[in-house]
Amino acid sequence: MITCPKLAVLLALVGSASVIGVVGGCSKGTTLVRAPNLYTETDDHPFGDVPADLRTATATVLYATDRAVKIDNGIMGYGVQRSRLISYGLCTVAMGKPGTTWDELVAASTRKASKESLPNGPLPLSLAGIDERGTFASLGGMVEIDGHWVDDPKTIAAATRASEHLHGLLAEQLAKTPRKELFVFVHGYNNSFASAAFRAAQIWHFTGRGGVAMMYSWPAGSTGLLQGYTRDRESSEFAVPHFRMFLKALSTCPEVERINIIGHSRGTDVVISTLRELQIGARAAGKDACKEYKIGQVILAAPDIDLDVAVERMSLDRVGFVPEQLTMYVSPHDKAIGIATWLFNSGRRLGRLNYGDLSSEMQAALKNHPILDVVEVRAKSDRTGHGYFLSSPAALSDVILVLRDNAKPGAANGRPLVDDPEGFWELENDYPFVKQPKPDSK
Repeated sequence: MITCPKLAVLLALVGSASVIGVVGGCSKGTTLVRAPNLYTETDDHPFGDVPADLRTATATVLYATDRAVKIDNGIMGYGVQRSRLISYGLCTVAMGKPGTTWDELVAASTRKASKESLPNGPLPLSLAGIDERGTFASLGGMVEIDGHWVDDPKTIAAATRASEHLHGLLAEQLAKTPRKELFVFVHGYNNSFASAAFRAAQIWHFTGRGGVAMMYSWPAGSTGLLQGYTRDRESSEFAVPHFRMFLKALSTCPEVERINIIGHSRGTDVVISTLRELQIGARAAGKDACKEYKIGQVILAAPDIDLDVAVERMSLDRVGFVPEQLTMYVSPHDKAIGIATWLFNSGRRLGRLNYGDLSSEMQAALKNHPILDVVEVRAKSDRTGHGYFLSSPAALSDVILVLRDNAKPGAANGRPLVDDPEGFWELENDYPFVKQPKPDSK
C-alpha cells in the first residue's frame, strides 16, 4: 500500500509516458502538436517560403546517439543500453498517415484543432526509417612517444575521417536550405530514440523548415520506477563527453554557420555540462567559446537541474556567456519537476524556479544579464505540465520567435512577453496576442 502522497502521484503519472522526461516518451499514439497561436490567429506563417524540395509530409532528422544498436524483428534501431561508439545518420519522421499531402500538413500546422479544421483528428507521427551513416569512436587510448603519453594517432586519424564524413552529410542537408544553421534537440528522461526524433522534427517544422533538424539521443528509457530515473540520470552523465565530441565535430564543418541547441528536462543538464566543458577548454586556450563552436541560441526547457548546481556553473564557469542568447523556460505547474525536487530533496530545481527563490543580488544579476532570459510559462499544457515547450500553443509560439527570428524579449522586438518588474518574463495562454501593459523592451 502506498502511503507517501508524492510517490502516489509519481505512480499515477508514469503510465507509458515519462515522469520527469518528455510526456509521451513512448512513441505509440504520438501526434502532431497543436498549431501555435502565432499561426492560428493570423494568416502569417512561414510555410509558403519553404523550398519546394522540403514541402513534404516527412521530416529528415540528422541524428547522433550513444545508444547501443538494437535489432527488433529484423529492423535496426537504438535501445536503452549504452555504447562507447557515437553513431550518426539520418532518420525520417512521417507526419500523417500514408498519402497525407503537404497542404494537409500545413492546414494542421496553422489551424486550431477542431472537427471542422481537422476532421480526421491530429496527424499521427511515425518513424519511417533509420539510415545509419557512420560512427565515432570515443577517444581514450594513449601511447608513449618520445617519452610522452599522447592520444593514439590511429584513434585521432579515425576520428578525423569520421568528422570529414559527417561534414559531407551536413553539406548535403544544408544545400537544401538557404539557412546554414543546425537545430540540435537533446531529450530528457525515459525518452525513446523515436520520441526524440518526433520532437526534433516538429521543432524544425514549426520554425519554418529552415536549416537542418538534428538531435542527440542519449541512452534514456531504462525500466523501473525510481531505478529507471536514477539509471537514466547516470546515462545522461555518460553522454556528456560524447555530446561534446559531436558538437566539436559539427562546429568544424565549413558549411555550418550557427549551431542552436534545445535541451528539455534532464537533457538540459547534458547541454549545460557540455557547454561548461567547452567553455573551460576554450578559456584555457585563450579563445571565445561562442565563436569557436558557433553556438547561437540555447533553450533550456523545463530544466531538471538543482538551482545551486546551476548557479555555480553559470557564474563560476561562465556557462551563461557561451551562447549568443540563452533562454530558460520555467513553470509553476510542472508536476514532474515537483516530483524531482522531492526525490532529490532539492531546495529548488530550475524547472519550477520562483523569482522569490533568488537573493536580491541574484535578482539584480539576472535582470542585467546580457544573454540570459527566464520565461515563466503560465499557459496550460499537458497533464503533467512538463512538455509545454511544444504542447502549449502559446509557449511554442515563443520558441518559434526565439529560434526562427532570434528575437529578444519585449514587444519592441516582436516578442511581447510581459516584463514583470518583480519577477521573470511572463507568458499566458493567449500569447503573443494578449494586450501587454508594459510594451517596452527589457
